[in-house]
Amino acid sequence: MKKKIVIALVIIVSILFISGITYSKYTSNASLAVTNQFLAKFIFEAEETDSISLPLTSLNPGDEESYTFSVTNNKDNKRSNVDIEYSIGLETFHFMPLEIKLYKVEDDKEELVLNCDESYSRDDENKLICNSSPITLSYSEDKKDDYKLVVKFSEEYNSLEYTDLVDYIDINIKSYQKTD
Repeated sequence: MKKKIVIALVIIVSILFISGITYSKYTSNASLAVTNQFLAKFIFEAEETDSISLPLTSLNPGDEESYTFSVTNNKDNKRSNVDIEYSIGLETFHFMPLEIKLYKVEDDKEELVLNCDESYSRDDENKLICNSSPITLSYSEDKKDDYKLVVKFSEEYNSLEYTDLVDYIDINIKSYQKTD
């Protein structure tokens, strides 16, 4: 009988070692005393929100409208502690024959960032989706990027064919922490 118990214990212990089940216990009495703890903060503000919807119902042939907005890495004397990378996306059904251009405004100079035309792809809802290249805001200084969206409805489309067409433009700002 004693021999059977020993054999059973050896088999159970062997099965435990073979199956990889382990039992361990770890205790530590170490204490952590850290001063000057810093948490990297991610602050990213668009003056309105991260999405702006612009209805174009009042745009007539020959009209040109411009819309301005800004993107910044600070708010209320707090600045992001990490580099931020963002891109600006424009979405429209583009039923109206419009010229849609996005400019970055710096020191009274306008640099074309995006020309949203039919060279961009449409999604399954037939929305034209245009995205800018990624833009970086460094954490080392307060930074504000100003933009101007120019929408032009050319005079040459002054015909009944374009009467009562309604369109809109959604501006989406997609941001994330930049990692190198």
